[in-house]
Amino acid sequence: MSNTDGYSYVEYLPRVFQQKSGESDEQFFLGRFLKAFEAMLSGNTGTEGAESVGMEALLDGLHQYFDPQTAPSQFLPWLAGWVGLQLAEGVEYDGEEDNLERTLAPTQILPLADTRSTVNRKLISSIVQLYKKRGTLGGLAEYLQVHAGEEAAIRIYSYEEPVRLGNARRIGINTMVGAAEPSYFSVHIILPAYSRSLLQQKVRNLQEVIRKERPFYTNSSLNIEVPSMRLGVYGRVGMETLVGGMTEQ
Repeated sequence: MSNTDGYSYVEYLPRVFQQKSGESDEQFFLGRFLKAFEAMLSGNTGTEGAESVGMEALLDGLHQYFDPQTAPSQFLPWLAGWVGLQLAEGVEYDGEEDNLERTLAPTQILPLADTRSTVNRKLISSIVQLYKKRGTLGGLAEYLQVHAGEEAAIRIYSYEEPVRLGNARRIGINTMVGAAEPSYFSVHIILPAYSRSLLQQKVRNLQEVIRKERPFYTNSSLNIEVPSMRLGVYGRVGMETLVGGMTEQ
């Protein structure tokens, strides 16, 4: 069989089984028989522009399917099932790219060329370690950080000490006048947001996380602070500061 056909498996046959001189491709049954296996294993169909992804390429990239940062979006629910995680639906959890890909190509099987970071992908990556901290304020803080984003600053204050003004105490933030409810704590989040709709969406998500992940015997409150342009206080332009007002959308 000639190399112009683009098939190479015939070359690995013992000489006695290779195409004989003067034998046409149509007469060479063994060569035509191997074409089906080569198309399936290597993706080489022998037709220009009709190549597909073969099993060899899929197996070479098998490790990428078990990495939440590179697994195809359609593969994430199955991956989450291995760690007992029920993924939340919505663009705020999936991200725009994953949400679009899942809608347009529900049967995509190829891993991503580059890593991708979304709330659901981060949760799959960290959920096993978070399980060890479930029901603790430390675990709750990590859950909130995943949902709020790396640019958010999160503090959790438990009110077990009497009021002490000064010494990094801020009235209304980490101090309370009078007795608190039993086992009470407050969550204070500096949450950059460029639009009101995004802010409202994130706040709803964070409230739901607190409801699900807080210690069951506790009472809590959530305080959200949206930073403005204040260099020297938070000091990272583009991360924790917003120049001008936020948009409505």
